[in-house]
Amino acid sequence: MGKRAVIFGIFMLFISHIQADSGDTITITTPRLRVGVEAGVNLLFDAKINKPPQIRENQSYYYDTYDKDYYGGFVSNTQSPSLFYLGLKAEYSLSKRFAVSTGIRFSYKKAELNSDRDYFLWRISENKTSTNYVKIKSITQKNYYLGVPMEIRFFPNEKDYVVRQYFILGTALNFLLASTNEVAFVNPAMEKHSAEIASQINEPNFFYGLFYVGIGLKFGKMNYPFGNLEVHFPIATYGNTKSDAFLKMIGYGGAAFRTTLYIPIVKEHQLIYSVID
Repeated sequence: MGKRAVIFGIFMLFISHIQADSGDTITITTPRLRVGVEAGVNLLFDAKINKPPQIRENQSYYYDTYDKDYYGGFVSNTQSPSLFYLGLKAEYSLSKRFAVSTGIRFSYKKAELNSDRDYFLWRISENKTSTNYVKIKSITQKNYYLGVPMEIRFFPNEKDYVVRQYFILGTALNFLLASTNEVAFVNPAMEKHSAEIASQINEPNFFYGLFYVGIGLKFGKMNYPFGNLEVHFPIATYGNTKSDAFLKMIGYGGAAFRTTLYIPIVKEHQLIYSVID
């Protein structure tokens, strides 16, 4: 009798649900666990200009009625503030309608400063009698992040159709791995100042988080390899909101697109055992 109890206890570690049926049978349902690869892009964030203090515009006839400031001869970011990512994740089904997932994600974001004319001026030194500037075409900052997403999916219909709609609620914790700066000068002879200027450019914050809701479609049966397509909207940021040296996130107004390929490693099935007294 003791040996049977030990074997039964070990077996219970690998099951998620036990349901007693009428009569003398027990139905055991195993959990569904799968691993996947994801790729996505976050874009259209609502952001505010964060102009470095070393910049002096070469013209000043554009007027920003919102910020009450002049931005003539200068465009803060000609690149859409988009973040591209690839990741690995694991998903676990809590029931036929709910699933939770987490994983690891590598993200890349590029921000670029450009003049709306031929150049803008960057102050490299200053004293009581003079100020020295160099003419710059553009400055590009590339940022690389390591992220941890955590998500919940809800399926309105519990039946596993080939095409199945679901809703998603998630958050992502992003940590800065590296940040690099590239300076393009009007006069190539000024490239000797590249390192000096790069050292004057602020790094983005070490951490920033994302919170999002969305809708998606699953294609394929969940007991076999299947794919997802998702749209996340809206996306809100939290924590530190300086995502690069040139822009500050306002905190909302983003959208995202993502695709994921999953491969099941534990399939759902039912085992019926007879109970012998």
